[in-house]
Amino acid sequence: MIPLIASIMISGKENADVFKIHLSDNAEQGSYFIARILMDCVNWVMGVLGLEGNTTLFIWIYSILVFAVALGVGLALQWIVVFILEKTGPYVKSKVYKYLVDSRFFTKLCRVIPALFFLVLIQFTLNAHVSLASWLSRLTWIFVAVVVTDTLCTLANVIWTNINDRANKRKLPLNGVVQLVKLLLWIICIIVVLAILINKSPGSLLAGLGAFSAVLMLVFKDNIMGVVAGVQLAEDDSLHEGDWIVPYGSDANGVVVGVGLTAIKILNWDKTISTLPPYSLVSQGFRNYRNMSISNTRRIQRSYYIDADSVVATDDEMLKEFAKIPLLKNWIEKKIEQREAGRIEDVGNSEGLVDGTIDTNLGVFRAYMMMWLLQNSNISSVDTCFVNTLAQTNGGIPFQVYCFTSTSSWIPYEGIQSGVFEHIAAMLNKFRLYVFENPSGRDTIAEGYISPGLDPDYLYGSPYPVVDINRTVQQSGT
Repeated sequence: MIPLIASIMISGKENADVFKIHLSDNAEQGSYFIARILMDCVNWVMGVLGLEGNTTLFIWIYSILVFAVALGVGLALQWIVVFILEKTGPYVKSKVYKYLVDSRFFTKLCRVIPALFFLVLIQFTLNAHVSLASWLSRLTWIFVAVVVTDTLCTLANVIWTNINDRANKRKLPLNGVVQLVKLLLWIICIIVVLAILINKSPGSLLAGLGAFSAVLMLVFKDNIMGVVAGVQLAEDDSLHEGDWIVPYGSDANGVVVGVGLTAIKILNWDKTISTLPPYSLVSQGFRNYRNMSISNTRRIQRSYYIDADSVVATDDEMLKEFAKIPLLKNWIEKKIEQREAGRIEDVGNSEGLVDGTIDTNLGVFRAYMMMWLLQNSNISSVDTCFVNTLAQTNGGIPFQVYCFTSTSSWIPYEGIQSGVFEHIAAMLNKFRLYVFENPSGRDTIAEGYISPGLDPDYLYGSPYPVVDINRTVQQSGT
């Protein structure tokens, strides 16, 4: 490609050597022809205005005209591209193509066309006004760099969306990798822009960045730690989008809705949003309820405090009374047979009896609750299930229920758990057991009623019957 030097007459022979255009053999038939037409238009305008000899004004008018033509050509091509995409879109079955259209990838790419058209035509003024044309060219190249970077970032998003839909079925937190790629693209864009502004090679700037590596590490510390943490979480399969987590050392408690390069978004159960840096989950740890959701079970572990004074030894009459309660007759009979045979009760014996003892009313109640749980369809039959008593406290004897529900859904779980302990509260008095409660005003009134020797059957409160208050007053003689 041998450069040719052509001179264009502007407004007479005195301006013939002002504009020297560097053309190639191929460019002379294309860009030079368009430039000549635009220059003729500018000459005509300046002739009408009587400003034929003003070369500075010529440059400005020519630049504005070139910009307008380039913008018009770019918008026209953009409209053509969008029109073609709208017509061909329904016939293309590729998901990648759909993602590209939805993200306006082709529209963004068309924005480069006006800039490139402007660069080609503006070069014809370089020999006349090097400073102005040079800055116009630099600004145009900066625009091209920004548009190309934005387009590449869109392409990265499309590629990630396609990979995420096809391969990332576990919803691993890999979005931070895409954000890192986009961050690197913008860093390269900034370097290119600086190189254009100072008119130096981008390679020399990259070589000089080594001296500022410590500063860059400090500036992008969170980004780097976020990438490392994201890779660790993905490698260990510790976190997926949609997981219910509770980070340690934080008030967050909810579902992960987004995993980014510098922040993890958690939608709390109170509809608030918490954001945490990814490395905090790695350094401080968190609780993940994913396995609970996958197993479709959820644990119940709660205690009911029994008044120790209500735990008594059983006798034959008491056992006959307990045998009338559903589920207990056969169990009590076999336990009595074991006692008469002189066998020591053990857990998991050959007769398949549930854990419990007929020596105390609490032991019988413990066996009853175990059998009731085993026959409850809302309680998982394949997971751990037991009923036991814990070490006595100043609040009574903890009667603990440990089992798993047959669902992990929150609302049904709460209903099942409530039903279990409501049943315990309703059945305690049938086993002559009482819940430990701190003294209240009603207890003070009851003590004052019983102290004179009045009949306690007329007192209000479990397990005593409800009576007419007037009858109580007559009984007390007040």
